[in-house]
Amino acid sequence: MSFFEPTVYLIKDLIAAGGYPGLALLMALDATILPVPSAAVMGFAGFLCHEGRFDIVVVTLVGAIGSTMGSLLMYLIAAYGGRPLLDRYGSMLGLKGDRLRSTERWFDRHGDRAVFLAQLLPVLRDLIPFPAGLVKMNIGRFALLSFLGSIPFCLALAWVGLASGPSWEGAIGIIDQYDMVLVLSVAVLLGAYYVLRRYGGRNPSGGEDT
Repeated sequence: MSFFEPTVYLIKDLIAAGGYPGLALLMALDATILPVPSAAVMGFAGFLCHEGRFDIVVVTLVGAIGSTMGSLLMYLIAAYGGRPLLDRYGSMLGLKGDRLRSTERWFDRHGDRAVFLAQLLPVLRDLIPFPAGLVKMNIGRFALLSFLGSIPFCLALAWVGLASGPSWEGAIGIIDQYDMVLVLSVAVLLGAYYVLRRYGGRNPSGGEDT
């Protein structure tokens, strides 16, 4: 597997001993900046479903709840700790004045979609709480969208563990190897979509097609 074996052993022990609360705790930690591999967490929980010790529906919901709690913690850190820093040092990053207000307006228009889609993807799901917190997105809406986006993410990983049975570590290891490939592919597609939306309707003379 690509993740460290001691981490996997710890995950197994905590879930086996702590049951569903242990699973929720690990998924909450995964949603923070701590290096807890969600693939291993949900994959092992899925394997326990294969053995009849867990239920796949409960595993999915508990994983999504834990993930949402971790995302909310990161949201609060960004909302109450990140904004003062951004106001003071944002000019170094080009995020001050009109540009910061433009970013906030963009998040007002597209934040719901961004939060939901980001929760479906590895890596991005760990990053999205920060901009949401910085622009003070409605916390209830953020929590709901994070929960809804986490459900298919958790279900997919748990199902791999359930379907793979004793071979779950190998199957999850393959998924873990291609996390960044998936994220980069989505980023390219979104970039292409943005360019087409912004410039696709213009004719060669620079005007808009009619």
